[in-house]
Amino acid sequence: MLSRTAERVYWLGRFLERSENTARLMLVRHQAILDLPKEVQPGWEILLDVLGAHENFAALPGVANEKNIISYVFGERDNPSSIISSLTSARENMRTTREILPSEAWERVNSLYLSVARRSTKDLPRGMRHSVLTNIVQSSQQITGLLAGSMNQDAAYQFIRLGRNLERADMSTRIIDAASAGLMGDEEYIIPFRNVLWISVLQSLSAYQMYRLNVQRNVSPQDVLGFLFQSPVFPRAVAHCLGEIEYSVKLLPDNAPVLKAAVKVRRKLKARDFSDQPGAALHDFIDQLQIQLEDVHVAIANTWFSPGES
Repeated sequence: MLSRTAERVYWLGRFLERSENTARLMLVRHQAILDLPKEVQPGWEILLDVLGAHENFAALPGVANEKNIISYVFGERDNPSSIISSLTSARENMRTTREILPSEAWERVNSLYLSVARRSTKDLPRGMRHSVLTNIVQSSQQITGLLAGSMNQDAAYQFIRLGRNLERADMSTRIIDAASAGLMGDEEYIIPFRNVLWISVLQSLSAYQMYRLNVQRNVSPQDVLGFLFQSPVFPRAVAHCLGEIEYSVKLLPDNAPVLKAAVKVRRKLKARDFSDQPGAALHDFIDQLQIQLEDVHVAIANTWFSPGES
């Protein structure tokens, strides 16, 4: 297949997954409002930091309060990491590759885009935030299932899987990072609410039931981190995403550089010990992991999209 087509469907997978996980990230912060007292909640700026959007937001007029940050992350078209921007890019990549994709998937993506576009020019108050964001998550899952169940499992689909799993691994680390920010304050205030916060992050990744099946003991930060980072069987665990990337890469030609990069990340992740309490060290580890995931993306781009370029 043409390299430009491969690149478009790869980014289709990434943008669809990014819109879903940005909604999940917002749900984590929204849930903290309901479950935790104000003194142990991270500020709304944590969304900007986790998405790498703090500098761009600071260039805009307005203060960094809940209303403005929610509007920026949800519906600001000039923000490349917003939900509406991700869906706009996903829609455009699908539109230009419709000949190799199921028509039903195009209809679902277009419908999701239109529903978010109608809401993007308005405020997203607390009373309706959960339902709007949950609808984005569920619609994205329907599109993912539709592609998996009605598309040839050929090179085009493998590039979609590559994009989806690489983005999922990256965004799962960001969601964990956003949740763990609530553990970096005064121990006296945090300890009574630690389990509540980690149950919230498990639920935001649809992981709570699977965690209880696998771990079979009370929720603890160490067990949650081990499960979400290192589980080989849970679909949103970083290790599982890396395994899926390796599987797809092996079905594509000239795969040695990408496979080497993915295996390197998975092995380092497997060797990580999460027995220490989460805190600044966890944040540093997540930063390094995200850089390593970016190295996998660079290997993919250099191998299949722009071979021979730096």
